[in-house]
Amino acid sequence: MAYKIVFKTVVVLLALSVIPIAIFSPMFQIVGQVTIGDTYIGEHVSFYDIYKLFFGPNSTFEGFGDYKMTDEVRATMPWLITSGVFLALALLLGIALAVVALACRKKLPVLILSVTACASVFGLFRSFRAFAAPYLDGTINVARLGFMEEGILEAIVSAVVKLVLLQISSAGFLMFGAFAAIFLWTGAFMLVEWGDPEEKKHVKSRK
Repeated sequence: MAYKIVFKTVVVLLALSVIPIAIFSPMFQIVGQVTIGDTYIGEHVSFYDIYKLFFGPNSTFEGFGDYKMTDEVRATMPWLITSGVFLALALLLGIALAVVALACRKKLPVLILSVTACASVFGLFRSFRAFAAPYLDGTINVARLGFMEEGILEAIVSAVVKLVLLQISSAGFLMFGAFAAIFLWTGAFMLVEWGDPEEKKHVKSRK
């Protein structure tokens, strides 16, 4: 009985850990290059950082005002929305894993949910990569993000500044690692139970 409590405890902790990971760990890595001087500027950004930027006590954000999204940026939005859907699904599956681990005696549902969660995080990586591709290959440059009007300034910024890296950062890997750990942990317990004669008797008696 004690090992079952240990199993459930570990699964619940790993499953629920993806929520603070998604909020506080760096979710995005952004690296820009200033061609004059060949200088690189990079940043790891979490959702909490974004929240502080827009709504923190030191924020000067007053809305997007006259911002007009360009057609190029608008064309990438479906991939960004898809990334958000995969992230939300992964978080919901984390909660579902914790609930199922506590409420269900069988471990197969936990195994299936952990695989599905891993697939969701993988989908997050792939869809965000598709979103970032036009910004990295030069199809959309920094000046075409919609924050400045066409003119000499836009031309200068386009020539001097470019985005060289835009990707999911450590939070994505940590989330995938947590779900993969649940899969391995559950699989190991299932193998042990299949080889345990006493557990087989309990299974038959439950039937």
